[in-house]
Amino acid sequence: MSVTDEVRFVGSTIELTVSKQVYGCWLRHRQMKPKDTEQFGVLIGSRIEDESKIWINKCTTPQKRDISQRARFLMKDPFHQKEIDTAFEESNGVSGYIGTWHTHPQGVPIPSIIDLNDWDQCSLRNPDRQLVFVVIGNKQVNIYLKINNKLEMVTRKIDG
Repeated sequence: MSVTDEVRFVGSTIELTVSKQVYGCWLRHRQMKPKDTEQFGVLIGSRIEDESKIWINKCTTPQKRDISQRARFLMKDPFHQKEIDTAFEESNGVSGYIGTWHTHPQGVPIPSIIDLNDWDQCSLRNPDRQLVFVVIGNKQVNIYLKINNKLEMVTRKIDG
């Protein structure tokens, strides 16, 4: 990773900027060992009104009430929603829910049918905003965006 304070991902119509802290969090939570379980959380940030630029400056990580297995997770802890609500209130509505992130025990992660179905449901629950879905593999970070009801992938190889 470079010494800048952010990491950029550019899609066909969207520029996504991820803080160095969030990107570092993703890398620290990769499933590198055979017994590592999936790691996950929500993405918190802001966007400009036409949704062409999105900033992710915070993410949550698994909490006590969440369930995490090798190839499955369930986000159940109310902490995640509390973090979204706090960010929204403290920013006077500028910061909020951007999407979700999770890991896969693969070098180049491929979303499962469970992932795709979950992303469809998240998009249906949030029709007023562009959502971001991140899958972190051991060698590559893939970001998925639903644009005009089609899934677009933006990737970044992990340095080192």
